[in-house]
Amino acid sequence: MSTFTTIKVPKDLRDRIAALAAHEGTTLAGALTHALDRADEQEFWQQVHQANSDLTDEQRAVQRDSGIATLRENLADESDDRISAAGDW
Repeated sequence: MSTFTTIKVPKDLRDRIAALAAHEGTTLAGALTHALDRADEQEFWQQVHQANSDLTDEQRAVQRDSGIATLRENLADESDDRISAAGDW
């Protein structure tokens, strides 16, 4: 069973959360959960992008030789686009 607490937020923030909740068809708590989940995911992908950007050419070569594709190589893989277009998941 979940325990609940009350937080004080400015009215304009409460109104923004309520509008988001209405748009998503969820509760205030659901809207906050979704927003935090999206922020977590965005931070994760920023870290992935940074890690890939920081790789040297030598590190990329080692990864390629090990069968590990970099983010750039994954994004440039046209076969993924063909699979998506054909719906062959």
